[in-house]
Amino acid sequence: MTAAAVQLLILMAVFTVLEGRWPSSRAHKWWRRPLLVDLCGWIVHPLSLSAGISLAAASMNLLATKLPHGGTWLGLSAFRGHVAAFTPLVQMAIAVVAADFFDYWIHRAYHHFSLLWAFHLVHHTSEELDWLSTSRLHPLSQVLNTAVVGFALLLMGLPLTAVVVANVFIGAAALLVHANVNWTFGPLQHLLVSPLFHQWHHARIDGAVHEQRVGNFGAIFSVWDRMFGTWSLPAANRPVRFGVEDAPPPTVAGLVLHPLRVCRRFFATMPAPGTQMKRLPAGAVKEGAPQKTVDEFYRR
Repeated sequence: MTAAAVQLLILMAVFTVLEGRWPSSRAHKWWRRPLLVDLCGWIVHPLSLSAGISLAAASMNLLATKLPHGGTWLGLSAFRGHVAAFTPLVQMAIAVVAADFFDYWIHRAYHHFSLLWAFHLVHHTSEELDWLSTSRLHPLSQVLNTAVVGFALLLMGLPLTAVVVANVFIGAAALLVHANVNWTFGPLQHLLVSPLFHQWHHARIDGAVHEQRVGNFGAIFSVWDRMFGTWSLPAANRPVRFGVEDAPPPTVAGLVLHPLRVCRRFFATMPAPGTQMKRLPAGAVKEGAPQKTVDEFYRR
């Protein structure tokens, strides 16, 4: 806890200087915000990461004892052996690139599937973007993300140390790209995620066009967005607005409970297993009438 407090104080000083010297928005200061919410997120964040990595390691150990040592596992073991033969520095580099690739697709999934979006929406509720916005994450989704990516890296044969290093690099990059600075990285923006690039990911887009227009899902490397058609930089300036419509209250309880309420309401309407849906009489539903979707459960 002491180390986290010292780290927080150092980052406060560093980003106060950076955001004061190269501000993207001069009117915004990182301490003018729902500060308690993001400070609580900062405290919980390392606990979520630790839980996710522990879950990944336990799952990998369980899988290694359950799978037969032949067939597909034999081929995978040979691949893992090749990866294990690399030097620690190469293993760490592979882990960073692979973790960022997996995170790209997980990030896209959060914006595509409604129930996942209920959790990721918490991160997008910041109406101004700065380095401390990084910590506004739902702990359950953070544990799950870390566990899934960590398990994939361990399955590749990478050591636990490389998994930890990958999380450190991605976390450091997240702090930088959320910062209230006007950096574009020049030509390197086509390879790396810059603060301006990520600011456009957080641009507020209301209505049903959100999924079609949002882009820039990379954490460290913007090249994934280039490769898979989600690279977007519509202007050389920051967006006018950040945040999302119909956001839950910007309180600790409001943000933590929001996705849980969404899930409860959604699953409460699902028929029990083996239950047959009741057939409606002909003409009961008019053509073109709005149908009930999971999106209705975002309403508070």
